[in-house]
Amino acid sequence: MAYNIVMPQLSDSMEEGKLISWKVNPGDRVKTGDVIAEVESDKAIMEVQTFHDGIVKELKVKEGESVPVGTVIAVIDEAGASSSAKSAVSSRQSVKEESKGNGEVESVNEKPAANEKVQEVKKADDRRLTTDDSHSILDEILGVTESQHSELNTQHASEATGIASPKARALAAKLGLDIEALQKEGKLPTPAHERDIKKYYYRRYFTTKALKLLQEYNLSPELFPVGKKHSEKEILEYIAEHEIPKVEPLDPMRKAIIATVTQAQQKPVYHIYDAIDAALLKAHESDRFTVTVWLLKLFGEAMMRHEDFRKTLSDNGFQLWPNASISLAMAHGEALYMPVFRDLNRKTADRIADELAAMKEKVKTGRVTPEDMKGSTFGISNLGMTGVTRFDAMINAQDCGIAAIGSEVEGKISVTLTLDHRIVNGWQGAQFMQTLKELAQDKAFFKV
Repeated sequence: MAYNIVMPQLSDSMEEGKLISWKVNPGDRVKTGDVIAEVESDKAIMEVQTFHDGIVKELKVKEGESVPVGTVIAVIDEAGASSSAKSAVSSRQSVKEESKGNGEVESVNEKPAANEKVQEVKKADDRRLTTDDSHSILDEILGVTESQHSELNTQHASEATGIASPKARALAAKLGLDIEALQKEGKLPTPAHERDIKKYYYRRYFTTKALKLLQEYNLSPELFPVGKKHSEKEILEYIAEHEIPKVEPLDPMRKAIIATVTQAQQKPVYHIYDAIDAALLKAHESDRFTVTVWLLKLFGEAMMRHEDFRKTLSDNGFQLWPNASISLAMAHGEALYMPVFRDLNRKTADRIADELAAMKEKVKTGRVTPEDMKGSTFGISNLGMTGVTRFDAMINAQDCGIAAIGSEVEGKISVTLTLDHRIVNGWQGAQFMQTLKELAQDKAFFKV
């Protein structure tokens, strides 16, 4: 019986996922709970497990490919597992009986099976190395799937030589190709179809790098003169001359960012521009207790004194949360995350420093989970280390507001509050800002 593993929905907003890497190969035996793949959702990279024992029959999605939630990404043959197990048991029993019949000591050496597996992997690697790199690129240009390859090969094997479809003949004449001669040489299948003519011609007259550029820029190979070899340089010159943009599909992370900022733009917001004294923040700054650590602690304390900053808005009304939890903007390369630091009012600066260091490592390795992104009511975006003096930030998800932290200028650090007017009004925002300024000058607050 076949068990299908589908692209999981790892968050409420996830519509598609990107297959980052496979942890198994076709033919591998897997058990319930084994990790078979890593998938990138709109918020994080997660591991995908199998919930059935069996043999990996097929991997249907390539690494780096994005597919909609619910798409079958792998097939596990459960029957294969049971028959394989039975075969192994039968084989061991035979060895035992034969050994006993010869009066020898009973022993089963399973290492040869492992060696056979190594040889299979090596052969697979060899096949990959000898495959034309242009093959998969041509498939994408022509829209050919693996199943279509199999069907075409089967069909070609049963047909007589020298046969081609009308479209194939017309295209061959246009390109100056002799179908019958090429079929006799084994360079075209029989019968030859239009797709076969294109594949032969493109592979012969375009370098692999040139074909890759055609794919990346969505260009038809037929735009270029027939009968000559086209290089990467020639394609690049054509792209520059005709001002052709490169299409870069949106990955799940970028789609999530777009959805978040679009949602934020629809909120009725206003801004409060002010600054806090930087003297004590800088005096207590160290490699461990960074300004960000103190900001998290500072805002967490202010949120406990102003309950409106611990509110979110639902269909049933306001939700007032008991603790101060803050989403913090963190980036690595093009990836942007808003992980949540929960219950800051119940944690020391030392504990916050530990959690911040751990989250930085998660962000760096792309291991932030959807659970890491939940539970905040307010956010912080700190660009002070970049030299930016002041900026506006967009509210994250269901938070009531966010603080944009700028760089220090003349002993002051700028703070711009962006607040959801439905939850926090102007007077409440001003009172919150006043508390922040007072805490920043309170020596007792900075005791570790």
